[in-house]
Amino acid sequence: MDVKEESQFILNILEKVEFFQGFAEDELWRLLESGDWSKAAPGEKIVTAGELDLHMYVLINGQAEVVFGHKVMAVLEGGDTFGEFGLMGERRSADVVSKTPCLLLKFNADRLNQLPVPLQVKLLKRILFSLMVRLQSVNRHFFWNLPTHWKR
Repeated sequence: MDVKEESQFILNILEKVEFFQGFAEDELWRLLESGDWSKAAPGEKIVTAGELDLHMYVLINGQAEVVFGHKVMAVLEGGDTFGEFGLMGERRSADVVSKTPCLLLKFNADRLNQLPVPLQVKLLKRILFSLMVRLQSVNRHFFWNLPTHWKR
């Protein structure tokens, strides 16, 4: 595969990932330049609770579990993000463990801060949208598990 074919292949992958919807091709390239690709084998810890690091992740392909204590809180799939609070220097609240082979795009806060401000804003809006979708899902889960008389 030559460089042009490889570049198109990478763009095709990203264009299928929901998190990257709405970014122009040149913006995707800038994001790729500021990120790092990584892989995780099944059972491998991607993020460890209590650690402090300045990264967030986009799960490109595969499945991973969010584990709090010894309980699986969520199963992440391709297109999901995690570790967003790491961009703000917060300690990890849970482990994230790969369930299947995973392909990830890892973003560092310092490198993202070097992006043009309009692209930073666009990226932060996508992160905020992802967090809001996750919050809505948690809210729905808790609502449906409330006692019936509390739902009136």
